[in-house]
Amino acid sequence: MAGTIIINFLLGIFGFFIVFLLSFSTNSSTTTLTRSAITFVLFFLSGYLFRWMFAYIRKDPVKLTVMSPSNEEDLQQLMKGLNEEETQKVAAYIRRMLQNENDS
Repeated sequence: MAGTIIINFLLGIFGFFIVFLLSFSTNSSTTTLTRSAITFVLFFLSGYLFRWMFAYIRKDPVKLTVMSPSNEEDLQQLMKGLNEEETQKVAAYIRRMLQNENDS
């Protein structure tokens, strides 16, 4: 996740003070403190949501690594269970992957 829990506390304190300052003059102190505390919790929890979304957006796509056979015997063993048509399809797929990798 991006950031730390300190960000959540800062967001909560910010929400607490905004609600406290705006509602202190019109409500009783108990109502003001209750609403400010609820706002603190909501801002604190929304901080987690925004940090998670930001981390998810920034996440790098996972790159798959392909193991290449070290010699001809390994290659023959990998291709052993395939018929001619399947072998051609695999070869065409590998060519497309290599072409896409070279284009990038």
